[in-house]
Amino acid sequence: MNPLTPMTARLSRRAMGVKCVATISGPNATAIAQDCLDQVAHYEQLWSRFISSSDISRLNNAQGQPVWVDPITVQLISYLMAAHSQTAGSFNPTLLPLQIRNGDSHSLVDEKISYISNDSHPFSELTGITFFEDGRVSLPRQMTLDAGGLAKGFAADLQVANALSMGATSACINLGGDMAISTPTDAGWTIEIAHPVNHEKIVSSISVSHGGIATSTTNARHREHRGIATHIFTSKGPLPTDKTISATVIANNAAWADAWTKYAISTPTATALEILESKGFAGLLIDTQDNVFTTTNWSDFSHE
Repeated sequence: MNPLTPMTARLSRRAMGVKCVATISGPNATAIAQDCLDQVAHYEQLWSRFISSSDISRLNNAQGQPVWVDPITVQLISYLMAAHSQTAGSFNPTLLPLQIRNGDSHSLVDEKISYISNDSHPFSELTGITFFEDGRVSLPRQMTLDAGGLAKGFAADLQVANALSMGATSACINLGGDMAISTPTDAGWTIEIAHPVNHEKIVSSISVSHGGIATSTTNARHREHRGIATHIFTSKGPLPTDKTISATVIANNAAWADAWTKYAISTPTATALEILESKGFAGLLIDTQDNVFTTTNWSDFSHE
């Protein structure tokens, strides 16, 4: 059972292209939940590739010149670089040119479009990103960034911390399925993992008390009508859709959980499960034949 009390507020809002839900328990729960969602909306203004004034868009179109960005954007970019390194490049935030070339240039919620230079291309290394002491950041010429799901996970992590600092006793921030959770109850927060195609089918029911959980699937979220088979890419193009189609990862925070789903979904199943568990993460993978594979420590969270 989720740790809801009479002092619990659950508010939702559309931001970062997804439904965002803040569930907060404790004194002033409604005000805290509202503040958390306000902060998420602020992050969208900083990080969206569809907002020309965002930090990310200005960096993407700066032609290698340094750009002043918000300090929280510096933290996000540092996270992108760390995730790229730790996943041996499976998480690569520079693939926006491939996405756009494959038709993924429009926002899912409005008519906004991502604009980048025609000569932009993916990079295999992020070491050329430079941070300056005065708060500026520069990307190598022709590099672009798309923070994607990791930005949602990072935002969720930040707002769980924000909620606790404001006096919340329990917090769950769910940004389109990237969830950060903190609750003092041993039972944890109940989460149902839906099938990536048949959303009415529950594949697994788990409980998480602290940390993050994220799911990535090869299904193109509302993009099929544009002829886009998947929104997850590697440096060679879209992922094949005949292997792993869904990866769920439980990690110490939601940002890492999201980054490692990209590794898990692009790596042979046995290897992915082994590496996830060696990192202390738990994972659940589903293939096109509806086979479900889990790390051995998945049972630590499962109700089954």
